[in-house]
Order: sequence, then C-alpha cells, then structure tokens
Amino acid sequence: MIHYSMSSRTLTPSTAPAAAPPRPAPSGTGMRPDLTTELPVTSPAAYAALVPALPSSTPGAPPHTLWSISPLAAAHLSLDKVLLHQKWLIQAGAAHTVLITDVHAALCPDADPFRIEQQARCYEHYLSQICGLAATIVRGSAFQRSPTYQLQLARLLDRDTDTNAGNNPRTKAAAMQILDPCFLSIDAVMLDQETLLPRPAHRHQTGDGPAPIYTPPLYSTTGRPLRESTPDARIFIHDSQHELARKIKQMYAPPADHTLAQGSVNAVLEYFRWSVFPWVTDAVPVHLTDGGYGFFTSYDDLETAYAAGQIHPSDAKTALLLMLTARLQTIQAHLPDTPSDADR
Repeated sequence: MIHYSMSSRTLTPSTAPAAAPPRPAPSGTGMRPDLTTELPVTSPAAYAALVPALPSSTPGAPPHTLWSISPLAAAHLSLDKVLLHQKWLIQAGAAHTVLITDVHAALCPDADPFRIEQQARCYEHYLSQICGLAATIVRGSAFQRSPTYQLQLARLLDRDTDTNAGNNPRTKAAAMQILDPCFLSIDAVMLDQETLLPRPAHRHQTGDGPAPIYTPPLYSTTGRPLRESTPDARIFIHDSQHELARKIKQMYAPPADHTLAQGSVNAVLEYFRWSVFPWVTDAVPVHLTDGGYGFFTSYDDLETAYAAGQIHPSDAKTALLLMLTARLQTIQAHLPDTPSDADR
C-alpha cells in the first residue's frame, strides 16, 4: 500500500472592492449583439479577446459586467464553473459586479426574511473572502428601494404591463431583472448559454441593452444540466462528510468504454475539472487500475488517464471524496456561521 499525505491549498481572504453608487443609465447605443448567434466563452484566452471588444458606457473605462445570484438556496459547488469564468473575466480587465438579489428573493411566496438575510451574508463572505472573487459585491437592497429606482420601476411597469399585472410579484421581479443592468450602467451580463436576457417589449426592436456573455451550463451530480436537477443532486458548501460521501457515491460516472447518455457529462470528471484542480496546488492522488497511484497535476492528464481506462470510476470517486472533503472542511472553517441541514 502506498501512503501519501494530502493538504489543501490555503484559502487566502481577499477583500472585494466597495460597491460603487449607481451611475446614470446610458442612452441606447444598439450595442447588444444578436442573441441567436452568440457562442459561449470557454477559456481565459477567449475572455482576453472578448473584454476589449465589449462596449463601455463610460468612455475610457473598462466594460462593466454583471452576474446575479439569488440567496434563496445555499451555495453549492456546481457554481464553481461560473466562478472560474468570472475570475477569467476580471483578469481580462472587466469591472465586474455580483448582484445578490435579496429583494427579488423576498418577492417569492412564503419567503423567509431571516433565511434570505442569512444566505445573503453567507454569499458575500463565501464569494469574496473564501473564493477570492475580486468583484464588487452588492445586494439589491442597497439600491432597489431608493426613490430613483422605484420611480423607474413604476414607469417600466406602467409602460410594459397593465396595472393589475404590475402588481403581480412575478411581473415585478421580471421588470426588476430588466431594470437592474440599466440602473447600474451594465455593459454585459453573464448568462447561462440557454438563458435569454430579459428586455421590455418596447425595446425588442431597438438593439439597446447590455450584451450577453454566455457561459457553459452548470451540471449536477447526475451529469445533467443544473436546471434539470433537484437540490439532492448538488454538493452544498455546508454538507456533512456523510452527505458528501452519499452524493459522490451516486454520481454519474460511466467507465471509459461506455458511451455517455445523451445530454449528460461524466459528473466525476466535471467536479475534478471545476471543483478540484482550480482550487489546489498539490498533485491529486488517484488509484490506478494496474496498481499503485497516479499523481495528477492537471485535469487534462487525469481525463486522458480515465479515457484510457487507467482509472476505474469507483477509484475516481474515492479520490474525489478525499479532495472535496478537504475543500469543504476548509470552506466550513472559514464561514462566519454554518446553517444546519435542518435549516436548509
């Protein structure tokens, strides 16, 4: 038996910039590209080429980009892919903002204000201090309750809906999704590649509004897109060792000589790619089918060995469990508070 020691990379806190006050919304410039022809951006080099080409509402300033997250659910590792994409975007020079949509969340039926506040604080700390995302992190409540925002929202609802529809929480939330990028002078919005950027009906033909940056869709432990999954198919940052082991054991990971189910990915490899290698500096140990251990320093090398049949799915799951156990323990040790499973 080969013995080895494993240590996770120290997660260095990094403070996100303070949220800037909202800028005046820019006038329409026809800068939004055709949604039907946009392709996802999939690498740091692609972002390095994209960011200089994005329009900027402020001459001489970098483009202002936005990603939104709802605090209705606990943070999970399926977000790692889009977090890495945001780091690439920032490295390419964008002025990036993360919007935590606490006011949107409060419009949902049976919303729990305490739970929303708890999750919003968790996201603020997790994204900036633990993940080191050097973005401006702002809550919707920081500006959406201001008289200026409320006046613009009322005008938007009055123009694009009838009076009764404007009082519907779902209609109001949709209108806020349209207004937020304009109110914050956003030049481009990060979206799942199958998501359409909301726009009011009267602007459908103008070409105005932020450009979409499509990121590849996230996947669950079932190997299916996240939108098709249940919470049980996600690894939450608060999961216990028992929960983590159970979820990894059930992960979709066919052997190398099996064909993937249509529309699915190998979930174990997906998590190695986005939730292990970008977050560690040590080599990743995996038991090999011919005996002994392979020590992998890159995802590409691991994927090649798996495709060659040198790694059995069960051994890949064991290695993944070891690596994610170390990562979750580090995350949970740095969280300001940890909700229990009963609270989720």
